[in-house]
Amino acid sequence: MSISKNNNQEIWKTALGEIETKVPKSSYETWFKFPKTQGKQISEDCFLIESESVFISEYLEQRMYSVISDVLSKLLDKELELKFKVLGAPLHSEENTKNSLQDNNRLSLSLNSNYTFENFVLGASNELAYAASIAVSENIGKTYNPLLIYSDVGLGKTHLLQAIGNKLLEDGCKFYYLTCEEFTNEYIKAIRTNKTELFRNKYRNADALLLDDIQFLIGKEQTQEGFFHTFNSLHLSDKQIVITSDRPISSLKLLEDRITSRLSGGLVVDIQLPDYETRLDILKKKVLLKGIKIKQEILESVSNKLYHNIREMEGSLNKILALSELTGKELDIESVEELLGTTDTNSYFADPEQIILKVAKYFQIEISDLKGKSREQNLVIARQIGMFILREDSQMNLTTIGLLFGGRDHTTVLHGIRKIQADAATNQNLRRDLLAIRSSVINN
Repeated sequence: MSISKNNNQEIWKTALGEIETKVPKSSYETWFKFPKTQGKQISEDCFLIESESVFISEYLEQRMYSVISDVLSKLLDKELELKFKVLGAPLHSEENTKNSLQDNNRLSLSLNSNYTFENFVLGASNELAYAASIAVSENIGKTYNPLLIYSDVGLGKTHLLQAIGNKLLEDGCKFYYLTCEEFTNEYIKAIRTNKTELFRNKYRNADALLLDDIQFLIGKEQTQEGFFHTFNSLHLSDKQIVITSDRPISSLKLLEDRITSRLSGGLVVDIQLPDYETRLDILKKKVLLKGIKIKQEILESVSNKLYHNIREMEGSLNKILALSELTGKELDIESVEELLGTTDTNSYFADPEQIILKVAKYFQIEISDLKGKSREQNLVIARQIGMFILREDSQMNLTTIGLLFGGRDHTTVLHGIRKIQADAATNQNLRRDLLAIRSSVINN
């Protein structure tokens, strides 16, 4: 399609048509759709994006800069700097732009006010990560620096990261909270616009940096360089660094060694899949916050199912609430079971023999030894871990688990499960083993 490079409205509407194919429909409707945004080329190498609110301008600049830049650069066949402002407001001078970049007030737009320590449901699966986050928020830069929190998606690491941010915001600290993708986009923009010094000063003058999803840096060598020097500057100045990841440091193999070694030098904590009691507590808190009454037996039924993460469980709860609103009737256990399906959680994960296979493979032992009578310490621990995972991830009864492990009685199985539960509260290596095995089962 041929367009006039002097027709700003035509340029922007063409760009919007291309952007619409690159972002989710909901994002396009919320942040881009004309006339929420308008655009015009204000110089040979600069394009201005105007929007109807400060919130939209902030979002587009922080999260969509690279998408807009790529589309416009291809459309006009040149590299462009992008500027953002609210419709009708004056365009900031360079000095105002610098001040705006360092303005901490905008953090209240990025943080979810519901993500606080008070709203976090504490359980055996997350208590170390919770305690470390509390300690960091109360004594930034002085303890557990850096702090790395890792877990599979949807288990609460972003909640804890933002809880730290909300506490720092309340205390008046100067900090930056952003995703690693936003950090990357901002760094690329700084390079394109020759403002790397401004970028460096912005983060190095903060009291803390809270960075979500460090694994996003994998394969981005140029951004890793910027992150490494920013990390070093903050750390040498005793400024707090808190980072989340969807995997342990040992699995971040494509990050530069100098980065992973820096991360390993602090405190590394993980969050596991929550047990039944914690899942039930989470559901109780959710309905309490929503101001809705649901029968205890229904919450117990929902929490008794196993999920890959908390979001899936919340999805089940939302289905129940939607059914209640649509029918206008108080729900009973039968209608809930019919809605969610009565299939037990065995089918949600691998079968029991597959779990046993994964345990044996992880500890490099024979399945026959795992199920056998030997009392060697390494075999006993592996056996107890297998029993624990079977109980948690398949909801099998104790007698059936005992049969799978060579005909042991249910009291032996119960002792093994309780031993792992107790040890996991204080043993980080054990928590790492449990997370690795369960992840291998889920991702099989």
